[in-house]
Amino acid sequence: MKTRSFVIALGMVSSLVFWACSGEEGVDGVNGADGTSCYAKALKDSSGLELYCGDEYVGTLKNGQDGAKGDKGDKGDDGAKGDPGDKGDTGAAGESCTAKEVSDGVVVSCGGEVIGLIKDGAKGDKGDKGADGAAGTSCTATKLEGDAGIEIKCGETVVDTVKDGAKGDPGAAGTSCTAEEVTGGVKITCTDGKTYTLNNGADGKDGRNFDEGWMVDHRDYHIYKIVTIGTQTWMAENLNYETETGSYCYNDSAKYCEKYGRLYTWATAMDSAGTWTTNGKGCGDGKTCSPTYPVRGVCPEGWHLPTQTEWNTLFTAVRGQSTAGRMLKSTSGWYDSGNGTDAYSFSALPAGNRSYYGEYKDEGRDAYFWSSTEDNSGSAYDMFLYYSLGNAGLGNNYKDDGFSVRCVKD
Repeated sequence: MKTRSFVIALGMVSSLVFWACSGEEGVDGVNGADGTSCYAKALKDSSGLELYCGDEYVGTLKNGQDGAKGDKGDKGDDGAKGDPGDKGDTGAAGESCTAKEVSDGVVVSCGGEVIGLIKDGAKGDKGDKGADGAAGTSCTATKLEGDAGIEIKCGETVVDTVKDGAKGDPGAAGTSCTAEEVTGGVKITCTDGKTYTLNNGADGKDGRNFDEGWMVDHRDYHIYKIVTIGTQTWMAENLNYETETGSYCYNDSAKYCEKYGRLYTWATAMDSAGTWTTNGKGCGDGKTCSPTYPVRGVCPEGWHLPTQTEWNTLFTAVRGQSTAGRMLKSTSGWYDSGNGTDAYSFSALPAGNRSYYGEYKDEGRDAYFWSSTEDNSGSAYDMFLYYSLGNAGLGNNYKDDGFSVRCVKD
């Protein structure tokens, strides 16, 4: 059985006093096992020290007053002489600790480092011996016969059995398809009896158009329908490129951006910050500017924001301004049967607008599209369509209003 010895120095204010107990001279014993290096660690509240030997916690030394003098113990019996033991290996050197008396207790230092202060505390009552702790229960896991699961046993008690899950039903057979090259494309035939034909697409133009009816905005890879009307090629959908500022979803809801595209202030539509070009830089609310045409503005590369003149050119191509509303509006979505014929696939939707003071209004009833033509420092020209009118109009509105954007190809 291993034993450990401690020498504890307790100081009074005026002097350093040591007690040591000595017994009768014992007979030679066997050499002991290597000693364990011990150290003391101050409690966080400075109420005493925790004692450790090696990595094992031994006990806590609480500050207290001098205890009462104990009764003289009975003389112990002489121990039998032990056989000489082998000399043990030299133990690792422990840190040297010292205790220095101060006014309110003793400062303990180990290896030159102060580890705590043992204050003079009140005399503590002698504690009762604690009861022996209950023996822990060992648990095991045993695989059941036939790989049916695992039995968990703690002590002699089976506490649980983890059964293997039932085997799942076989999955349905997948559909197999084959592809063969045919004139103008590829024919796909599947075992479910369905066939598909993929026609070869037209060659792209300048790396952007992959088909005559589509284009890609390479900033966010959004795909837009396009349409050629007369001498102009237009986007057949509203622009839906999200800018850091100055663009909005109707009612601040993403579902309206998916349906109608975004609503832009005139400054954002003109790219007044000069993010992509400088042609419209500095054109914003409260400023009169002289842009360089064509103004790309917020449009994809190779496209630009239409001028007031270019809107008029579109009206002429669809049989005049007086019928342009009916020709350009989509065939559904307009309030009170105000749909158009969409005769030229321009597909104008009633996206409504956002006022300069932040109110969203008229979704389903009207559509406004910016032009790059300025009216004055506070307003710019736009094209508008109403559910109740068959014509199209050109008007001017506040630059801080939020309108849709349709881009025309350079």
